[in-house]
Amino acid sequence: MSERVLTLLDRTRRAAGKYREMFFAALCAGLVAYGFVMTNILNNQDNISNTPGGYGAGTASGRWFLEYLAETVRAVWGTNTLPLFNGLLSIVFVALAACLAASVLELQSRPFRILTGALFVTFPSFAMTMLFMFTVGYYAFALLLTLAGVYVAKRFGLYGIVPGAACMALALGIYQAYLPVGAALFLLILLRRGCSENPPPARAAFLQGLQFLSVLALGLLLYMLLLRLALYQSGEILNDYQQIDEMGSLSPAELPRMFADAYRDFLALPFRERYAVNSTPLIRFALLCTLALSAVLFAWLEIRGRAEIKVKLCNLLWFALFPAAAFGIVLMCYHSNIFGRMVYGAVTAYLLPLVLLECAPRATVRLPAAALSVLLLLASANYAWQSNENYMVLYYTNRQTENYFASMVNRIRATPGYRQDLPLAFIGEDIHDAAFANNIYRRTAHRYGGYSETSNYLKAGKSYMSHYLGFQQPEAAGDTVDALAESAEVRAMPCYPDDGSIQVVGGCIVVKLEN
Repeated sequence: MSERVLTLLDRTRRAAGKYREMFFAALCAGLVAYGFVMTNILNNQDNISNTPGGYGAGTASGRWFLEYLAETVRAVWGTNTLPLFNGLLSIVFVALAACLAASVLELQSRPFRILTGALFVTFPSFAMTMLFMFTVGYYAFALLLTLAGVYVAKRFGLYGIVPGAACMALALGIYQAYLPVGAALFLLILLRRGCSENPPPARAAFLQGLQFLSVLALGLLLYMLLLRLALYQSGEILNDYQQIDEMGSLSPAELPRMFADAYRDFLALPFRERYAVNSTPLIRFALLCTLALSAVLFAWLEIRGRAEIKVKLCNLLWFALFPAAAFGIVLMCYHSNIFGRMVYGAVTAYLLPLVLLECAPRATVRLPAAALSVLLLLASANYAWQSNENYMVLYYTNRQTENYFASMVNRIRATPGYRQDLPLAFIGEDIHDAAFANNIYRRTAHRYGGYSETSNYLKAGKSYMSHYLGFQQPEAAGDTVDALAESAEVRAMPCYPDDGSIQVVGGCIVVKLEN
């Protein structure tokens, strides 16, 4: 065996030993945070609709690599929503991604590495993604690919641009929302070097910044080219979900407002809830301390540093761009809805002070480092608790949903003139039942947003009736439903759940939900 191979194996062994504790700490944090959701069947509207064989949006939503991976898995194993398997695999992927983040940021402190792993795994954006158990493994793999792209780009310099961009393109092909994580980590790498005791010359720092920008830009370009190829082969076109069909169309006049909104969201983290990632007072206090300490540390390092003025200006640029990168999803989805699971880039806010503390003399910052470590440990514990709270509420919400639609099925079967071969026609989509209240969920103070609430929602209800209750009544065709909705007989019917809201009309079982 050659000396080069032996050297590589030795480096790998030493790196594995260095990050072993971090990996297992992240794994343990994940088990505490997600043990409940991995050992129960919990459903939101998408999860129940994609059970047992779905994987979510594919090429038509820009996720061409997700479709390729899922179809490959389907051919080998079959596609099933397996909470324990999918959950454990996802935690492992995110733990590995956290190890790569600690590696590229050169975190020497063992507590800092452990905290990075715990925060990566317990962060609410990932906790919300765990609600989509049918596809969470693919999304976690996309995060790992993003971090792999950052690692390769840093490790191999100019030779890492193409493979790093390839990793980014594949990650984008699974889930587009993780690109800001890569952008924010690139800026943290530049800050780590520029604020160290021996910073590189300004030219080298600027060129590395251009290299990292090239990785992101080339990754986007490769993603677009591969997406166009996948669309051509499948004969599909991009749909309008989250305005993915308008991807790449950007008005320069909107850029100032877009960046202003990204900075606003970042700076609002210590003060008001944003996307459910900072729901509790403890988390907002932790973020206040985190961002305040980061600002003080950066100013102190810039003032006391002996670097040339050009290096300090580069550092100032990286520091100023960081909030926009962490909340880059605002720039990517400016004209569409942003959900909590899309803002995973915000987790890098916790890494900013860790990087700056690593740049300072250890003896000087021992006390703030210890205080911050305790605070971030409490924050990760808070996140784990918050996840369990949401999953518990979703458990009861699911039971309510099952019972509600079981009652509807019983009423359908008890309708005068019911026959099992009659098509079923729902008039309307929303159920307005004043006697039914899902108060358990609405009283939860630290909830993860609407995706935990499925009760009384027909789209989810149809899947519950089919998957849980085994109710397979044939559905009426769309034009038949439209004609029934306009008929005088159906117009005269009351709305569900009032008596007479389910009748046999025109050879169909009509369930009138709305006027």
